[in-house]
Formats: sequence, C-alpha cells, structure tokens
Amino acid sequence: MKLTHKLTYKNKQLIMSEFFRTSMGRKYYESDIPKLTKVLERIADQMELSNKIEEKKFRLDEKIKKLQIKDINEKG
Repeated sequence: MKLTHKLTYKNKQLIMSEFFRTSMGRKYYESDIPKLTKVLERIADQMELSNKIEEKKFRLDEKIKKLQIKDINEKG
C-alpha cells in the first residue's frame, strides 16, 4: 500500500502557525526577518543615492553639451 501525504491549505496553515514556536521559527521571525529588512533598506538607500548621482551627472553632461554647441555657434 502506497501512502501519499497531501498538503492541503488547512495543513499548510497549521504547519505555519506552529512554525513560530520552533527554535528555527523564532530565529526566523526575531533575527532573520529584521536583518533582511535592514539589508533591503540599505539597498534602497544606496539605489536612491546612485539615482541622485546619475541625475546630477546627466544634468552636468547636458550643460556641457549646450556650452559646446554655443561655443561652436560663436566660432562658426
């Protein structure tokens, strides 16, 4: 006789509700999730900083191009 174990939605809920009571579950919720959150915040901060730097670079490049065009037109 072959036994198959099906995980139903109700079984999954039960497993997840018991997970936090295990040492691995406590570590996950008390340590891993806060660490992950901090890392994601750091990534977001770095991306925001990178975007600001790229925007400044773009604006400076645009100014340089305008000055070059103006210089060419004046020498023209």
